[in-house]
Amino acid sequence: MTKIKLTIEYVGTDFCGWQSQTNGNSVQDAVERALSKYFGGEFIRLYAAGRTDVGVHARGQVAHFTTDKKVNPYKLCLGVNLSLPVSVAVTNAEMVSDGFDARFSAVSKTYCYRIYVSPVRKPTLDVNHTQVYKPLDIIAMQSAAELLVGTHDFKTFQNTGSNLKGTVRTVNGFSVTDNADGTICFTVNGNAFLYNQVRNMCGLLVDVGKHKYDIDDVKKSLEGIRVKYKTMPAKGLTLEKVYYE
Repeated sequence: MTKIKLTIEYVGTDFCGWQSQTNGNSVQDAVERALSKYFGGEFIRLYAAGRTDVGVHARGQVAHFTTDKKVNPYKLCLGVNLSLPVSVAVTNAEMVSDGFDARFSAVSKTYCYRIYVSPVRKPTLDVNHTQVYKPLDIIAMQSAAELLVGTHDFKTFQNTGSNLKGTVRTVNGFSVTDNADGTICFTVNGNAFLYNQVRNMCGLLVDVGKHKYDIDDVKKSLEGIRVKYKTMPAKGLTLEKVYYE
């Protein structure tokens, strides 16, 4: 058997998330169908680094599968992409050792949450950005983001619906970048994240940028005292990269 590692890019707007669904409108279903067609009808099961929710995008989702067929990674990319919708593509394929696991071999993931500041809607940015109408205090948001770095109990940043045990996670880095084109990127790297944790952290930071909350409110959240803020929309979130040793 040969084990293949895939890097997959997709616009999440057209899908009900990564994980296979009964309606067949997930990224996993789309890629598995294309792989099965490429391999002449052989059923291919993909195992991903992690699930992305409905509407969330990816530039560097990683998945693996095994097959007893001979594989040319370059031709596999080209052939599989011919059967995929335009909103998803396999950007890289490589043979890996039997011990590789897309999920359990991963050591960290980087997400980017993108917003644009404008009083009017910008359709070309709306695909993977969230609109904010008034300027934000970048320095205040960056100071707040730095407080979230480290190992903390992030239970107040988790939405209901998760079946994960334990709420302690480690954030390795969290930056807020103000770009010249009026867009802002919240870039966060961590070993793992709770359900909606990244979107909730960014939601609190945006309210800090609006001066609705301050540093003390971020500290309260880390101490287990929940403050009211909105979970940021899924469309602004992109899984940028999964890291392996």
